[in-house]
Amino acid sequence: MGRNACAKQPMQSIEYLIARRTASSDSESRTSVMSRIATVTVALGVAAMVLTLSVVYGFREQIYADLRGFGSDCRVIDVSSLSAVEKPLPLSEELLGRISSTEGVEWVAPYLTAEGMAKSGDNVLGLQIKGIGKEYNTAWWQSRLIEGSLPDVASEQRTKQIALSRTTASLLDVEVGDRVEMLFVEGDERPRRDAFKVVGLYHTGFEELDRVVALADERDVRRVANIAGDNVSGYDVGIVRMEDADKVAALLDEEIFLEAQGNEGFISTVAAPLAQRHPVVFDWMQAHTVIARAVIIIMMVVLLFNMAAAMLIMVFDRIGMIGALKAQGMRTAAIRRIFLYRAALIFVRGAVWGNVVAGVLIFVQWRWQVVELDPVGYMLSVLPVDVGWWWLGLNVLALVVAVAVMLLPSMVVARIRPEVTLRYKL
Repeated sequence: MGRNACAKQPMQSIEYLIARRTASSDSESRTSVMSRIATVTVALGVAAMVLTLSVVYGFREQIYADLRGFGSDCRVIDVSSLSAVEKPLPLSEELLGRISSTEGVEWVAPYLTAEGMAKSGDNVLGLQIKGIGKEYNTAWWQSRLIEGSLPDVASEQRTKQIALSRTTASLLDVEVGDRVEMLFVEGDERPRRDAFKVVGLYHTGFEELDRVVALADERDVRRVANIAGDNVSGYDVGIVRMEDADKVAALLDEEIFLEAQGNEGFISTVAAPLAQRHPVVFDWMQAHTVIARAVIIIMMVVLLFNMAAAMLIMVFDRIGMIGALKAQGMRTAAIRRIFLYRAALIFVRGAVWGNVVAGVLIFVQWRWQVVELDPVGYMLSVLPVDVGWWWLGLNVLALVVAVAVMLLPSMVVARIRPEVTLRYKL
């Protein structure tokens, strides 16, 4: 019975057992100070790296999600619309069918846009109204709705409803249920005006777009903006995998080319993914990614330097033990593993504390949004944070790199000779 119980005990290497024993006995020696410094350095380094990546991924996810919501993954528009006001395109059911059957496309719907002046009392604000129909995917808009509802675009009659951002509503001093007067002026034509009822408020935090974009029924936008016939401003295309945006855009260009053979209205039409329509924003996010990489490299260098110093001190403080182990026949590689285990224990202890601190700070920011930003410089009004599988990958990578780099200072063990070191106190 006793023999079977012993057989079930987990087997641990002698090197690991010695590493743990020396770690506990060093708690009262001179080595403990350097070990604690190394542990604190690891904790601070890991926390800094986790927070850095959390913010970078947060910016990327938040800004990309908002850009997708406002303008979809890919947009079929006239090529001149990339740098100017959108030029109308004909509404083609055939092209809608071609796009919807393209590999990688999740949904497609036409839309209308019109720019005018919104007025409420003495408050006046420039506003772009986006008109959508019942076939439009409004899941993103629903997720950003904070009060009221979206315009009823499925009703048989025009409802003259509009959804504003919280920022726009504040600037116009209106609430859900109030009316906003819209004024449209085009060339020398007589100004056209109409009143819309505010039925909902949304908020994304992307102030640059929040303050200028409103949502309405495409029939109301067509009427008030005097858009002729069945023309539309473009086609919004949702893509199954955002990573495939460029690939899907290339496939859509082929479908547009085929459509243009029989419809001259699509001769100068292209499929433009987000990166092509917002190059400045994507360059800005890429610059933040480069900065994040630099921060991670610097923190890793500092972390590894302190761990290497701690390992050298541990080795020199245990010269007598190393000589005794060699004299008893333990191989140099096994003795090196003892100190590598010590380094791993220091890293794990520091990494646990670092992850706990970073996790608490990320949760506080996610829950209460205590850190606010200037939307003029950062586009977002609140510091975004995000977590994912990269968190686990970062910890594993840091551990592997730390232990691998510790191989160099552990090589000092090979130069220690038993006949010289046995005179040291064990």
